[in-house]
Amino acid sequence: MRKLALAVALGLAFAAGAEQADEGQMKKLEAKFKAADKDADGTLDKAEAAAMPGVAKHFEAIDADKDGTVTLEEIHAGMNAKGKEMHAKGDAKFKAADKDADGTLDKAEATAMPGVAKHFEAIDTDKDGAVSLDEIQAFMKSMKDKHGSKK
Repeated sequence: MRKLALAVALGLAFAAGAEQADEGQMKKLEAKFKAADKDADGTLDKAEAAAMPGVAKHFEAIDADKDGTVTLEEIHAGMNAKGKEMHAKGDAKFKAADKDADGTLDKAEATAMPGVAKHFEAIDTDKDGAVSLDEIQAFMKSMKDKHGSKK
């Protein structure tokens, strides 16, 4: 369960972008980076990156200057780029699900987004029978805050 909560929190942090991630998350990332940086040179090679599975998995994409190492700045930039990509995908999924193009999803439209359909009642904070993109984003933020506070 703890791994799931961490995955949700990290996924939402990526979705929010590195510049919007909270200070606590950034401090944790920096601490993990410093712990992984065994030679204290301010970079992680592939062997050091193994201590940070998400970085290791995406090492080639994160290594923007292709020097065989990643810096904390490259990780932040990678998080920001991934966040923008995920945000754009979410927006596109919402627009595709919004069949009547009214800017909201009713329960039938929400079935195209299983996570939204599953939590529809919780997301629909104004109880109008439809969810907006703002309501979905607010729900995601509240889930990030809830799961992030357990760390």
